[in-house]
Amino acid sequence: MRIGHVSDLHLSDRGRYPRAGILPRDCDRHSVRLAQRVLDQLEEAQVDHLVVTGDLTLSGEATEFERAAKLLRKWADAGKLTVVPGNHDVWTAESVKTARFLRMIGPDGRGMRKPEVSYPFAALPAPEVAIIALDSTQFGDEPFDTPGVLGSAQLQACRELVREHVKEGRAVLLALHHHLLLPRERIPSDALVARTPLLDADKVVRMISDVRIAGVLHGHRHCAFRVDIPGAAGTTPILCAGSASRVSDEPVRRARGYVYEIDRSGVRSVKAVLAPRG
Repeated sequence: MRIGHVSDLHLSDRGRYPRAGILPRDCDRHSVRLAQRVLDQLEEAQVDHLVVTGDLTLSGEATEFERAAKLLRKWADAGKLTVVPGNHDVWTAESVKTARFLRMIGPDGRGMRKPEVSYPFAALPAPEVAIIALDSTQFGDEPFDTPGVLGSAQLQACRELVREHVKEGRAVLLALHHHLLLPRERIPSDALVARTPLLDADKVVRMISDVRIAGVLHGHRHCAFRVDIPGAAGTTPILCAGSASRVSDEPVRRARGYVYEIDRSGVRSVKAVLAPRG
């Protein structure tokens, strides 16, 4: 089957800024038009399911979630969507207190009338594939400096889900927002940045070495990269989708999404889909 992967849409309501440490010019780094072009190309590629690995919004505003829900509605209505939150989706205490992400988006893009703890969330887009969605976000008084974390309870539940679906013969993908590792070679504009990595990334890496995980999908870094690490059944790819809406001339920062061909044996191919210029 074909899995589509996008991340870091950062849809914004420009009129709401400056606020919460974000300026109006920060809104201009991302384009909903580019994000729509990427999604259109994924649809043309006939992907069977779409995974969005967080930061749908710039600072968790209700109007920003409305725009995200509208952009992804086609996929959600078709039951072909899995979503995890990013740190920008819990950017303010208000967005956390009102459970805005869960109410307006939720793990399947349809929102939840009565928000409740939802992660880890197991999506089964095909008999041979399971996607385990994880919540790596946490709110802090200084959002720029608040690291991601999964926590022991979620990690243990994730491990049990992986074992269950592997036993049933499925290839298992993990989906979360924060990065586990960084590539050895980094682009100059990203070389000095290590902001908000996943605090318990080492525990996820250990899990990958213990149980069969076909791949890990994430975002958070606005540049696309792949890191392969040893896994329980061979090499496991850690795949960063970059940003689906980033306005940039740097090749690895250009707005993009990915198409993964996957079967019971794992990820068979990885193909980038770039937003057309102009």
